[in-house]
Amino acid sequence: MDPLLALGLASNVVQLVHFSSSLISGTLELYTSIDGAKKVNRELEVLTEDLTRICAKSTDPQNKISARNASHSEVALVTLTRSCHDLGQELLEVLQSLKVKDPRHKWTTFRQALRSVWKESKIHEYEKRLGQYRSQITTHLITILSSQVATGYSDITGALDEMAANYQDFAVSSLYTGTQILDGQSSIAKVLDSLAASHRRLEVTTTNTVATLRKDILDTLEGLRLNDNKKNKNQIHKPQIEQRLAFQISALMSEAQNLSRDLKVIKSLKFSTISERRTRIQDAHENTFEWLFDETISNHTVSGAEHIVSFLEWLKTKTGVYWLGGKAGSGKSTLMKFLDGHEKTKSALRYWAGSKTLVTASFFFWNLGVDMQKSQEGLLQTLLYHVLRQVPSLIRIVCPVHWNNDEFEQPEWTRPEILKTLNELRKQTFDTTRFCFFIDGLDEYEGTHGDIIELINSFTSGEDIKIVISSRPWDVFEDAYGNNSGQSLRLQDLTRNDIACFVRDNLEKDQNFRQLKLKDRRYEDFVQEIVERASGVFLWVFLVVRSLRRGFCNADTVGELQERLRVLPTELEVYFGHMMSSVEKVYHKQAARLLLICFHAPEALTVMTASKFDEEDISFGLATKSQPLDAYGYTQRVEITSRRIKARCTDLLEVRGNRVNFLHRTVYEFLDLPDTRRVLYGRAGSDFDPDIYFCNSMLYQLKTLPTVGDKGRYSGQLLPHLPIDDFVNEFMCYAEELDSRTKLDHRLLDDLISLVEFYRRLDLSCYQKSWLWPPLFLDGGCQEGWTIALALYYGIDGYIRAKSEYVQSLIKKKVYIDEHSLLAVALRLIKKYGWPDNRTPIKPCVVATLLELGADPNECPMKLPTWCAFLLNMPVGLPETRRAYITIAELLLRNGAILSPEMYLKLEDSLFHSCSSEEATYLLGLIANVIEKRGPGKALSSIKKYFVGKKKKK
Repeated sequence: MDPLLALGLASNVVQLVHFSSSLISGTLELYTSIDGAKKVNRELEVLTEDLTRICAKSTDPQNKISARNASHSEVALVTLTRSCHDLGQELLEVLQSLKVKDPRHKWTTFRQALRSVWKESKIHEYEKRLGQYRSQITTHLITILSSQVATGYSDITGALDEMAANYQDFAVSSLYTGTQILDGQSSIAKVLDSLAASHRRLEVTTTNTVATLRKDILDTLEGLRLNDNKKNKNQIHKPQIEQRLAFQISALMSEAQNLSRDLKVIKSLKFSTISERRTRIQDAHENTFEWLFDETISNHTVSGAEHIVSFLEWLKTKTGVYWLGGKAGSGKSTLMKFLDGHEKTKSALRYWAGSKTLVTASFFFWNLGVDMQKSQEGLLQTLLYHVLRQVPSLIRIVCPVHWNNDEFEQPEWTRPEILKTLNELRKQTFDTTRFCFFIDGLDEYEGTHGDIIELINSFTSGEDIKIVISSRPWDVFEDAYGNNSGQSLRLQDLTRNDIACFVRDNLEKDQNFRQLKLKDRRYEDFVQEIVERASGVFLWVFLVVRSLRRGFCNADTVGELQERLRVLPTELEVYFGHMMSSVEKVYHKQAARLLLICFHAPEALTVMTASKFDEEDISFGLATKSQPLDAYGYTQRVEITSRRIKARCTDLLEVRGNRVNFLHRTVYEFLDLPDTRRVLYGRAGSDFDPDIYFCNSMLYQLKTLPTVGDKGRYSGQLLPHLPIDDFVNEFMCYAEELDSRTKLDHRLLDDLISLVEFYRRLDLSCYQKSWLWPPLFLDGGCQEGWTIALALYYGIDGYIRAKSEYVQSLIKKKVYIDEHSLLAVALRLIKKYGWPDNRTPIKPCVVATLLELGADPNECPMKLPTWCAFLLNMPVGLPETRRAYITIAELLLRNGAILSPEMYLKLEDSLFHSCSSEEATYLLGLIANVIEKRGPGKALSSIKKYFVGKKKKK
């Protein structure tokens, strides 16, 4: 049962009971006048129309309501609605029969008129039924609005539970004894509680409107219950109470629907890695960076720097951009995380905002992350997400298209759409709100840095938005913000005391060092030497201190520690080389493979993905037999692998939770050096290929997926946090890369197919089937040709050619996958929910292979010929991507595409949108030429005239 529809249903029932009671009780007067019966008839006509409307409303929602997953009280509510509707129909018949012609009838109330049609006993019986229905609606509403579990509305939870308990005796004694009261939390209560929980989880700022309305309704129901006790069971309820109840239920339903829509929009903005980077950044060491909140910093003169504006002063009184520049590893991201969450930051910004509402948001660029973590789209979507969480009341105003979208899946946000929404937000809040954004790591933006600078400057054109940014001191940022009216600082010049604090605190954690400090006065000189050699680079200090602490067990003196310090390189790049060369020789091959695996991964690896780094057989996935791990075995495998990674790549890689990460971006940059790569591949062995490793690792994990059951046996119930489709998606991406280098072993793909077939035969009752994408169909039927569809979607041309006879037979039989032809799958024209993102562009060679094997570009299962659908949906991409798509368009047009003048005209606007003007003109000219070669005529003549006219205009 749709919970919010159930609320509407309850509101309609209350209105019907209220209206009928008002008629029967005699409270509605029939005013007489000179024209007598005519006046009465007009009044009766109005009453009839009102009752007809209410009866219709009471049955309308029933068409949409299902008893599935509904509580007993909610099912009973549907039955009660039907009974009330029948009661209303009886009254309608009476109203129709009461229209009078005799002017001597001068009834003053409807009850008087009713006595002329019904006997008094009939009227009493009708009143009794109304009373019963009123009691039932009261009982059911109390039950479905109350909750037996903690709701999160801390101010009313106890009151609701206590009220529900008090009503139990009354409910049992009511006429509807078949309904169990407090039969578990109702779906309406669950929806309301879920809305509250979602608001808390997403940290959405909202009023307590739903909680207040919910409590008001229960208070009103309490009044009705007290008015319906044994002593007053024949007492007629005051109409205004029922009227208020109907209004309150309607208001609750409306508010709940609005909040649900707000949440849907906010959730559509949230992507899976939206907070990953911020979470991974180390928290600031205790008592560091506090100097930023010191007003006197503006009086400091930094060597080689101009007079600077204190950060606190800027927060309180200034606008524009404040730039935190710093060398690699100087602690910029840690500082930005510190500032973003610090209470002193918020306090200063509230001073700046004054009487206006303050809204803050942050974004941390990450060059080693996924696209949304290093792009303008990711930046804009994250900022909008955080802003709308804090001002949700504006969602329906600034993004009405998304707010009014009733589809289960919200459409993806585009960059122009987000910019338009942010601009609209500024218009709506310019006199009520001030914004401060924290954007870290501009140097990690994957794009032209001038573009991101231009975007940031466009944000701060007014007085109500200011931005704190951080980056390395590259020329492009120095030119833009180095002379920023003193609104900048260079972090490495200001952290000497912080570094000294960090060194002391970490060295003194060791008991041996504490004893050494008491004996040797050179301790402070040693600390200062570390600070001097660090040159403001926190990362270097972190690594050096960790290295020195490992030597304390040798009982080194301060002098010996100083010697140990002086042999360590001060440049990070050289230091990483020193660490790599210090790895024990027995671990050289394993360490090299680990580093290469992490370097080639598109994002941070899971520990299980890296767990076979020490495997000598490069085809270990193929060699592994299907044998599931139990939950304990899985956990143990992760723990052992974590320890082995630390032993081989200490200070270069780190394991956090279930992920293997580079210690810092500078490690990745070190591995990207040609000399470093040459050393690593030399150590890893000539037969090692990261993509081959990944394919085998995905197979290994699929074959050992933990299940809920006895160790070593498939119970058919997979642990829900291990999505099969993710493994398959990753496998196919790496297989595509191998195929493009003609290094794909087709046995890998055949083995994957066998595994998927195996999982189809399992009972996946505990697995979230709804999230599995169509080619797998793990929850049931196996579509013919799904294996080929998988290879086509990922562009694995070598496998398609190897299976050419099978592919040709599928084409001849016109086999469709998910209602699409094989050619449409290869062109990624799949619109149905569930297909995964594909990192690679569509390959012309795959399309060419299909056309060679007989694929028809004119097939139109989607109401448009496949070739036409492709041209209409060509994505706006980078020039090299567009060139590939234009090649594909040529292949389709030259291999049997049936063209018409109408299609030409339809394609023109679309092509000029997705391509450059030169590319669009070329394609349209090609279309016209193809039409002409196949049979010129009057239609072709009109096209040529149109085409020539457009060219002249340009």
